[in-house]
Amino acid sequence: ADGSNQARTGLQRENYMGFDHKGTAYLSEEAIYKQIKDKSAKGFQLAIHGNGDASIDNIISAVRRAKSEGANVIRPRIEHCSIVQDDQLAALKELDISCSFLIGHVKLWGAAFKNTVFGLEKAEKLDRTGTFEKEGITYTLHTDNGVTEFSPLEMVEIAVTRELFSEPGYVLAPKERASREMALRGITSTAAWQMFSEEEFGSIEVGKFADFVILEDDQLTVDANKIGDIEVLETWIDGKQEYKRL
Repeated sequence: ADGSNQARTGLQRENYMGFDHKGTAYLSEEAIYKQIKDKSAKGFQLAIHGNGDASIDNIISAVRRAKSEGANVIRPRIEHCSIVQDDQLAALKELDISCSFLIGHVKLWGAAFKNTVFGLEKAEKLDRTGTFEKEGITYTLHTDNGVTEFSPLEMVEIAVTRELFSEPGYVLAPKERASREMALRGITSTAAWQMFSEEEFGSIEVGKFADFVILEDDQLTVDANKIGDIEVLETWIDGKQEYKRL
């Protein structure tokens, strides 16, 4: 639906800080709607790239229109879903649109977003794991690998702490900090659900693949700033040990 916020090509409702420019619509609302109608009719799931709040407006409107016309829109998902405004929350929940946050935005670009890209008020709308958890809106965490290369547990740490790399100790929007359990689900069971694989993996249950890791510490109780440092002792895939730390 749009580009990236840090490149100022994410489509926004308002101008970027210091620019007479609101970003770029890579697809119009009408084009998104047509893609949703076409792909849903063929049985595809929709994963739609959206960073700016205006692009998320377009995605919401397109999904709503398609559903109102009877389209079987299967677990629609917004990739990144970076800037979500309060007035969009109810629509995401109503339309069963889940999101996957590029959580590294908070750590690596949070300072730039608040200082030069958006300003503090809008930057605090970035990757709203805390609000999504409170409102019951499904979310997961990802790296957009190549953009960020964090380990899964480091993604959990960023969601839980929301501390900035270039401003150590600064917490961007403390109320948006995730609980440890929901952040952990965001890289395991909820992620499996988003991919229609909840009957195969994502949690340790009878009938699923025995895919799991054994960690050196408990991510639910260790110091929050140490979650990303937890070592993997063993990795098991389909019930077979594939890795053991020597």
